[in-house]
Amino acid sequence: MATGWGHDPLYAMQNCMALIRYGKLTSFHTYAAKVASVLQGVFLVLVFFLPEPVPFLFYLTAGLTIIDLAEEILLVLILPQWQANVKGLYWMLRQIKKRGSGR
Repeated sequence: MATGWGHDPLYAMQNCMALIRYGKLTSFHTYAAKVASVLQGVFLVLVFFLPEPVPFLFYLTAGLTIIDLAEEILLVLILPQWQANVKGLYWMLRQIKKRGSGR
């Protein structure tokens, strides 16, 4: 199933960008990251208990992990300072828009 070119380059890019921009790794803990990690755990547990892996769950997990990493890359590009526990890109953009409109 693994091709060698999945989300690893995105993970490396996100971490390198964070180290360059903030001097440390991110700690965003977005909703997408939380859901992706739960799916990863479910997939790995099922790998050990089922006779063969479930391809649909693998692709769903990989897809959501890629979406999460892309979101975190965008967050690194948007946020000028290190910030922990960001809900996600949607909420961050709403917060930036509110600040810009003076609310």
